Amino acid sequence: MPRLRLSFAVLLIAAVPTLAQAKSACLIQGQIGGMVINECTETDQNLPDDQLKQQCNGKVPGLEEVGGHADARIVAACPSGADGVCEAPMGAQARIYYYKRAPEALATVQSACEAQRGKWVKP
Repeated sequence: MPRLRLSFAVLLIAAVPTLAQAKSACLIQGQIGGMVINECTETDQNLPDDQLKQQCNGKVPGLEEVGGHADARIVAACPSGADGVCEAPMGAQARIYYYKRAPEALATVQSACEAQRGKWVKP
């Protein structure tokens, strides 16, 4: 299971450039390998509304192949109450907020964030 969690964390971090690149946010909720996913990507870059809707609308690509499902939708801002935040993963002008994670899962996501040159912040 830890390998699956790390794989999913890396998958979400790698998806940052495609999931949300506007002055808004993309909320991702679902499940993979029995683990509940509740994350939000927020960025300061501008992107036309139609392109943002195309990138953050409906199913998250790549999850069905690993036995999961998640829905993505545009929100004005990521909700408060995150357990941890990955800032600037892969140098992107973005923040990924992680919610409702067990301590061991959060530690895995933190490691993935730092491996992608992101800065881990505990709110």
